[in-house]
Amino acid sequence: MSSTKSLHYDLCCKAAKWLRQRKNRERMSSGWKYVTVELNVVGAESADVWAFNGEHTVMIEVKTSRNDFLRDKKKFWRQDGSEEYRCGNYRYYLAPEGIIKKEDLPENWGLLEWNGKEISRVIDATLVETNGTSDMRILSSLLRREKFKEGIYNYRGTNTTIKHKDTKLF
Repeated sequence: MSSTKSLHYDLCCKAAKWLRQRKNRERMSSGWKYVTVELNVVGAESADVWAFNGEHTVMIEVKTSRNDFLRDKKKFWRQDGSEEYRCGNYRYYLAPEGIIKKEDLPENWGLLEWNGKEISRVIDATLVETNGTSDMRILSSLLRREKFKEGIYNYRGTNTTIKHKDTKLF
């Protein structure tokens, strides 16, 4: 996790806001409703920014130097055989202009650049089908951290939350 006074953290926050603004600009039906910044989850890729729109997920990996980008290739979840730990149906790198070259991008990854004032999309990410394991772990962690109560939710009746003591469910 980066310092809150670092360029890395600043770009993570800018990327999160950028994702939330995509709805109207890209004619997405639901937009990126749930966005996390630097949420570390056991058994899942630690994305700098991760978002969910009810159908797909996106992750943004922020890089502030060329060396930081080159080191990223050595991460466990970038290696063959670690697919279940990867997250994001759409995957992007975000870096200050000029740090990442288009030809350096892994297959299906997109590139976002920061020019000191705004984020621009240089290359679109392409949809990657995942098994969803990591994305579900991230979503579960988000629900738990935000204190979404465990339970049975029955939406046929007026009382949507069924208490644990209620043994006559059906």
